[in-house]
Amino acid sequence: MENTTQAHQNAAATRPIETALEPHLKPMLTVEQQIAHMKSKGIAFKLVSEEEAAAHLREKCQFFRIYAYRKLFPKRIGGPREGEYVKLDFGHLKALSNLDRQLRDVLLAMTLDIEHFSKVRLLAAAEIQGEDGYAIMRAYRESASENQRSYIDSELDRREHDPYVGAIIRKYRHDMPMWVFCESMPLGAFSSLVKFCAERWTDEELDDIHYLLKYVRSTRNATAHGACWVNGITDIDPRMRPPATLVNALSSTEIPRRLRNKWLRGARMIQICVTLHLYGRIVPPGSCRSDRVRQLTCLFDIVHSSHLPAENPAVAALLFVERLTKATGLLL
Repeated sequence: MENTTQAHQNAAATRPIETALEPHLKPMLTVEQQIAHMKSKGIAFKLVSEEEAAAHLREKCQFFRIYAYRKLFPKRIGGPREGEYVKLDFGHLKALSNLDRQLRDVLLAMTLDIEHFSKVRLLAAAEIQGEDGYAIMRAYRESASENQRSYIDSELDRREHDPYVGAIIRKYRHDMPMWVFCESMPLGAFSSLVKFCAERWTDEELDDIHYLLKYVRSTRNATAHGACWVNGITDIDPRMRPPATLVNALSSTEIPRRLRNKWLRGARMIQICVTLHLYGRIVPPGSCRSDRVRQLTCLFDIVHSSHLPAENPAVAALLFVERLTKATGLLL
């Protein structure tokens, strides 16, 4: 008994001492409290009733996410209602959330199309160059830095037992042809191979594709993980510069320079514009392109028919994106 008691005392002594935690500044709110909080910020419930909003928050979209779109509306300055949002209704937040989903859906589909047709373009170029598919991969691996080889090996290790590509990786792991590498490796590794081939064949178009794929990869990752786009679509980042290829392509369109300079100042808009530009260049006419055109048309129809104020930054940004799709030939 004494040994048991001593053991319990020793165990208790090793446990971390629990201390009282201070209340969080932003505790979790019930749906009713969420609505009350929005009302205190001047958000109205005329386009959507409080009952409908409560059902939406419980069943369709969590508060933290839908409330993020409030930043697209101005606040009152001065007076008894200072800090409240101007002419913001819950229906506006709901509409922006829906537009965001539509935008993510079409961008994700476009990035997957770009990835597919980039692989087709690379393999077609390899055939023209008379490559056998195996020797070029050996040369690629020999030219890679130690960090690049480590990255490739780690990806192969991670995917070796994948239910979709694991079998072909195990079969070709030690002498992998180009087409297997393209189908089994992620976009980042594929982009590295594109750069190697572009330099090997002095192919300026492939080199350009490699550079633009970096932006497409960022778009693909953000959309695939459901990141909000519209709430920060007009954010400006002084570190960001649009790629020269995009600037040169848009300079030959009817889009005025002042508009291009206005919108191409943040990561999200640049990624969207690069995705649209590269899609127009690399994806041929056919069912894929037709499907994306329908999705884009639906997105822009929703923008035009929504009850969102025309001066809303997200609306203005998406109207610029629509203009860009027409300038690149995706929409007529």
